[in-house]
Amino acid sequence: MLFEKLNCLPTTYSMKTITAFLILMSFCQISCEKDEFDLKNPDVDEFIIILRGGNYFDEIGYELPDFTMKHIDRLLSYVEDTSAIKEFPTNPFSSKYTEPKILNECLFWTIDGVRFGNKYPSLEPCLIDTTSFSEIEGYSRLTGRKLLEVADLYLLWYNEYKANPSSTLKTKNIFEDTSYSW
Repeated sequence: MLFEKLNCLPTTYSMKTITAFLILMSFCQISCEKDEFDLKNPDVDEFIIILRGGNYFDEIGYELPDFTMKHIDRLLSYVEDTSAIKEFPTNPFSSKYTEPKILNECLFWTIDGVRFGNKYPSLEPCLIDTTSFSEIEGYSRLTGRKLLEVADLYLLWYNEYKANPSSTLKTKNIFEDTSYSW
């Protein structure tokens, strides 16, 4: 018998016991397997947990989930979080990857992808201040305080959009009265 040769199970167990044991182990394996993240029908909270966990590329890959306008409300619930995250998917046509990635900045970028219907609104989620150019460093990134100001701009936009949804308002330039740009 195979189990005797492998010394996996004592020979005193019956075939029924062994079969029942194998079936039970199969059920345990199935119930312990983690559900895969659904890129086509994403869960925002699960997305945020994976981002905060720092293993997005291992768990999901390099693609941004297919968020829609129905996800905006939940994405906005995290826009005051200026914590650094280890990984975030960027435009597949970009070779640029600025670090650190800041959670709310990445969410603004994700929301803009939804608003403009192109998933990736720029090469990467990195907001700059166009008034702060330096020959050595280029444009400076927005600080945590400025990112919180941007969070307010997104919240104001969304409240206005919810009250009067229109395609013009949906694609409104949220940064039009600022010096900020992707």
